[in-house]
Amino acid sequence: MQPPTSPEITHVLRAWSDGDAEALDRLMTEVYPELRSMARRYVAGGCSGTVQATSLVHDLYLRLLKQQPTSFPNRRAFFAFASGAMRHILIDQIRARHADKRGARRARVPLTEDLQLVDPSDAELLDLHRALDELAQLDPRKAEIVQLCAFLGCGRVEAAELLDISPTTAKRDLRFARAWLTQRLQAEA
Repeated sequence: MQPPTSPEITHVLRAWSDGDAEALDRLMTEVYPELRSMARRYVAGGCSGTVQATSLVHDLYLRLLKQQPTSFPNRRAFFAFASGAMRHILIDQIRARHADKRGARRARVPLTEDLQLVDPSDAELLDLHRALDELAQLDPRKAEIVQLCAFLGCGRVEAAELLDISPTTAKRDLRFARAWLTQRLQAEA
């Protein structure tokens, strides 16, 4: 997966933040294939019962339409926002489906070595969501790299590029995040 690197994306992001009403449509035209590909990989990773890839990207677009134009200085900031928004869309849908199942026995979330494409059940995804929010309070970059890898299907090198950090730092961040999340989730089980 290679996120669009065209300077056009940054230009369109700036136009949207400056109030150009048509810029969001141009942006989505530019990034839609990549966002859909990311969502498709997530759905293929075992969460197809949660949402369809196309629906996930369309929900993201609707969220962007509802908000005031946001300042994204570059594609990294936009993809970080998209990662978080997709995660919240999934969580909102799970919560809506399971509102009557509160208090169910919690299971452990299986975390892969790279944290790539989590494959949890709905209850496990809610636990992971809460743990990621806690990690974001402690270290936002580590939480962001987990989001990019686990929810958007980025590889470690790709996530490092999007976060503008070295692959070695990304590996170290992922190792720490995996250990912290595992410990946090096991404490809940």
